[in-house]
Amino acid sequence: MQVIFKSGDDLRQDQLIICLTRLFDKLLQAEGLDLSLLPYSILATSPDTGLVEFVKGSAPISAVLAEYGSILAFFQKKAPSVGEPYSVDPNVLNTYIRSCAGYCVITYILGIGDRHLDNIMLLGGGQFFHIDFGFIFGRDPKPLPPAFRLTQSMVDGMGGDKEFTQFKSLCCQTYNCLRRSAPLVTSLLNLSKEANIPDLSNHPTLEPDEVINKVEEKFRLDLNDEQAEHFFLSLINDSVSALAPRVLEVFHQIAVARR
Repeated sequence: MQVIFKSGDDLRQDQLIICLTRLFDKLLQAEGLDLSLLPYSILATSPDTGLVEFVKGSAPISAVLAEYGSILAFFQKKAPSVGEPYSVDPNVLNTYIRSCAGYCVITYILGIGDRHLDNIMLLGGGQFFHIDFGFIFGRDPKPLPPAFRLTQSMVDGMGGDKEFTQFKSLCCQTYNCLRRSAPLVTSLLNLSKEANIPDLSNHPTLEPDEVINKVEEKFRLDLNDEQAEHFFLSLINDSVSALAPRVLEVFHQIAVARR
């Protein structure tokens, strides 16, 4: 395993999110839902140092789009398959659809903020995953953030309407599966209240109990499974069509280019 040593960053928050992602992965797999999640390893060694696993071969979505023009073109280059739909290895495309669905649900539940195309990653084998969890549990430095980051380019990378329908079905299954474990998640967060996690223990505007209540609200325990599916489908539609993230992405890329 290759690791990156980081100094000056508090990785305890990132480590908490990765631990919760691993938990979600186990809960989903116990229900027969393997979403090809990639909870890479993080170890906080002090409040401002730590180790982060380097995921070899991964690239930010921004770099993929800049070099290949589209996610589908990236897969056609990395995993070509003559005669298959979209000329891509179907296992790779399936991995992409499943992992994208899994992370959309998880980043929604955990309120992962500051999502831009530089901290959403992709592997040639199809695995889609998020990095950099400096804003969680609903905190976001950007105005009008969507429920989760799902762009039209990500949807186009799935292929066509059939594959997008599969993605939406997987999102709904994942959401309902994780909703059944809401008490476990909130109990674990209650146990973490004294760990000095910035957005949990030292939130700028909310007490820890209020932060946990907001996470619990994301599970929508007031809905039955069918109602929850309709609710999450509406979030998908809103996220794909959201204008503010597209505008802010342009400003983000300009700011990065000027560094």
